[in-house]
Amino acid sequence: MFKELDIDKLRSWIGKTEIAEDILTPSLEQKFRATLDMDVESPKLGDEASSGIHWTLAPPVTKFSELGKDSHAARGAFLPPVPLPRRMWAGCETEFLSPLYVGDHIVRKSSIIDVSLKDGKTGKLCFVKVKHVFDVKNQNVLNEFQDIVYRDMGMGKNVSTFKVPFPFEKGELEEEIFTHPTLLFRYSAITFNGHRIHYDYKYCKEEENYKDLVFHGPLQATLLLRASEKLANKKAKKFIHKGTAPVFANENLQIKVICSNENEISSFTSTSESGMTMKGSAIF
Repeated sequence: MFKELDIDKLRSWIGKTEIAEDILTPSLEQKFRATLDMDVESPKLGDEASSGIHWTLAPPVTKFSELGKDSHAARGAFLPPVPLPRRMWAGCETEFLSPLYVGDHIVRKSSIIDVSLKDGKTGKLCFVKVKHVFDVKNQNVLNEFQDIVYRDMGMGKNVSTFKVPFPFEKGELEEEIFTHPTLLFRYSAITFNGHRIHYDYKYCKEEENYKDLVFHGPLQATLLLRASEKLANKKAKKFIHKGTAPVFANENLQIKVICSNENEISSFTSTSESGMTMKGSAIF
């Protein structure tokens, strides 16, 4: 499969841009809170929005006939046509410049800034780096550099045997959630995410060789960001996270955060089978 990758062709997508718009409605804020098991209440226009909700805004909207086999938008439009079957959220760096508020009209400009190939533990990897700029009323409120990784099927479900050591053992704040399939369904719904690995068990097992439904990367990042802000008792100015192993439905997900210094809180998620699954750093 790797020999079929034409890196020069894929890198020709660098510089490609798209613009998407959305409105942060009271309904979205309420559904986001419900998904995260927060008090739902009745969000009002002008209320400060919940941390992590930006990952639900301005999702790609593609008509059904233009979806690929995995139910993502077919490749080769905004994202390059990487001929590797698995597409995953690898992580990103987010800079929070101003809060988002319920009722905000968001304009997001996205651009491809890099495409690269690497050797991974499970085979060849292709990374696509995307820059997102969020504006409200022509003011830049948030910048994000997102990494998307494509890989071959490789070792399939055995990928979780490669355990990454924990950066620390005891957290100053620790939480645990059960990755119930309904949580995955709700997050897919509010993000208009059709990727079948999050809800189609038969597809997960038979097509991509996963043991169960796959937990969303940005949902995991949201949990780390919110736990970090809870410990700091204030909003982060920057949040960096990187996925290290998949999380599946019907697992207990551990969340641990600790103060690294007066301006930074380190965090990670883990499961008993995979070890560390994502690590994060919040700057205040």
